[in-house]
Amino acid sequence: MAKIGQGDERWIVADREDGTNVNSWHWQEKDAFEWSRERFADLIGAIEFEDGGVRCRCTGVTALTGEAYVNRRKGKIICGYELDLKIGYEGTILDGGKTVTGNVHFPYIADENAGEEHEAKVLAAGEGPDDRKVKEIMRLVALPKMAEGVAKFEKELAKGGPGGEGADPNEAKNASGDKKPGDVQSNAEKERESRTDKTAPLSQKSHTIRITERFYCRPRDVCDALMDGQRVMHFSRSPAQVRPEPGPFMMFDGNIHGETLEYVPGEKIVQNWRFRNWKEGHFSKVTITFREPEPGNCFVDLVQTNVPETDAFDNETVMDTTEVGWKQQIFERIRQVFGYGA
Repeated sequence: MAKIGQGDERWIVADREDGTNVNSWHWQEKDAFEWSRERFADLIGAIEFEDGGVRCRCTGVTALTGEAYVNRRKGKIICGYELDLKIGYEGTILDGGKTVTGNVHFPYIADENAGEEHEAKVLAAGEGPDDRKVKEIMRLVALPKMAEGVAKFEKELAKGGPGGEGADPNEAKNASGDKKPGDVQSNAEKERESRTDKTAPLSQKSHTIRITERFYCRPRDVCDALMDGQRVMHFSRSPAQVRPEPGPFMMFDGNIHGETLEYVPGEKIVQNWRFRNWKEGHFSKVTITFREPEPGNCFVDLVQTNVPETDAFDNETVMDTTEVGWKQQIFERIRQVFGYGA
């Protein structure tokens, strides 16, 4: 364990003047949303086939919402995605030539369900017999093909998504000490080409945490657990000063503190938020929103931006500590203490 005022040497990378991310040690984050749109268009949006006297073809991505991203640190790739996808289709009855249209809807393609069969619905634009015939063929023939495309998308994203093919084999060699002359220079050149923040070392960057948690309760119940001081002290088992209104707050005996900027009960919480051991004056921004697809089935979406890469002692565990803290010390305790377990 590091002494007070010193960093733990196990977590420190020597500063480099060129800011090179040697061996992908530092945390990198890349938005993969537009890449996802393009891959869905290629893998699913161009499917064509004939079956049962009908010629069917997918006409591309008609709607895509949500988010997708790829994080990389120490040569490891961590991807996250939660997407709502619609693919257009048209079917032509070969005996008669009539053409009908519709969409195939994948309402929830998410990393938490990777490798599983995703829910999909065929939505015909009309209600006539030809619409129903094409819809049934799309359901029986197209959906399995589209499921294969989604599975391939998930595998590609898990390997790095945009511009990535998984962990670089050279990184494993460097990590084990088997370095060749020029390896570091080659990585440095690649890093300079891919970076968008060429004016500062990556160690000076801030990062984003995204978490989705499920509770069996109403959104207001989770809000009360997070914003009522007595309930916060109950699940945290430590002093807290929190009020369900804009203003300063502190939790875990002051180890977490900041200011609530916006509070809409059951809908949204926005806070300036920091750990006590972060560099003086550095605050992240936490936005928590709530979804309730059906009564008693609540999803909590947290986005925390401007999270520092290091604390005041230059320990590089901030991202891991913060994310694990939310999951285990806050959300999991709320489930256990108040019986909202999912």
